[in-house]
Amino acid sequence: MIKRYAVLTPFDLPEVVAGILALNHIDAAVVMTGSGAVVVRELAAPQYDEWDIRNIVGPDEFEEEDPEADPSDSAPTVAASLSKLSRFGVVLLDVDLGTDVGIEAGVSGTVRARRFLSGEAGEEISAGALLNVLDPLVEKLILGQEKPEDHDAILSSEVTTAMITKMARARNSRGEGKGTSGPLTDEDPEGKGSDGDSPDGGKPSGGSERRER
Repeated sequence: MIKRYAVLTPFDLPEVVAGILALNHIDAAVVMTGSGAVVVRELAAPQYDEWDIRNIVGPDEFEEEDPEADPSDSAPTVAASLSKLSRFGVVLLDVDLGTDVGIEAGVSGTVRARRFLSGEAGEEISAGALLNVLDPLVEKLILGQEKPEDHDAILSSEVTTAMITKMARARNSRGEGKGTSGPLTDEDPEGKGSDGDSPDGGKPSGGSERRER
């Protein structure tokens, strides 16, 4: 059983999203797509009996979570946290895929999509309809056809305090027409950067803006 989740955000600065995840002790990859920065994390697949219906539909969303579990593994918690950073909210996509599960031959499973706004879970939406209007890379990441590391992913676990300080300085200089862009490193070149949206304000990226209409 393969299980992963992705959080589609309206932001166009993946390095800032990765920094926020790091500050909240969330370990995940952030990939920039044409539809916004996407947070991706692989999860350990739960083991069920061969004929357990959860092999097909996934775990019950109302099951109590282990209080000692890694918060990075709680997709709703991560999505709710990120949704507080934009009035447009985020969309959580999670996938359960298996091969030759039960009487099903080949790859089968489900992809679910749910909107989160202001820290609260909203309505479920059609994952298929949503993926049809997004950058195809989003679907490839969700289904495991493409790996985050093949698309310049930023790992929140590798974000350092120096990197976060650099981003904070860039944010403070935005009033002077500066921003933060380019590779995320410990270096802080003076006067570098360009305008860009970030989770602390501004418009969403182009793809996400179309999606929210």
